[in-house]
Amino acid sequence: MSLPRQLRDESDFDQLPHNIPISATIADIEEKKGFIDYFLFVIEVRTKGGGKYLIYRRYRDYFNLHQILEARYSPEDPERPGPNTCTMPSLPGKVFLGNKREIAESRIPELNTYMKRLLGLPTWLILDEALRMFFYQTEQDGQHQPRALRRLRPPTRKV
Repeated sequence: MSLPRQLRDESDFDQLPHNIPISATIADIEEKKGFIDYFLFVIEVRTKGGGKYLIYRRYRDYFNLHQILEARYSPEDPERPGPNTCTMPSLPGKVFLGNKREIAESRIPELNTYMKRLLGLPTWLILDEALRMFFYQTEQDGQHQPRALRRLRPPTRKV
């Protein structure tokens, strides 16, 4: 990367609002029971301004976001990307059969990588409305109380 390009990218980042997500990590999964049983990923989001909060998303929320971003920003010809196009990170595929807990647990590392790559895309794409809404803490997210947050705790040793 050339120096002028690097400086422009850094100044673009400096001009971003403080509520822009800069990192997201899955802290845990929670099972929701009802008419349909499903799992929510509990995600800790950190913002440029130093804030952090939790959001709760299903896999289908990831999938829908990915479809929207692909439609808007994927180049028609991957060999020759255009000015407002970008190669999207790959999202782990849908799984239709199997133990839902095991499927959700096995997706955590892949979804963490996906979010890291997504938030590492160019600054103009991070400002996309669909991406910002995915990482936005809704009123429902704010009222939800997490149970364990197993993945945010440091590993402990037996003494």
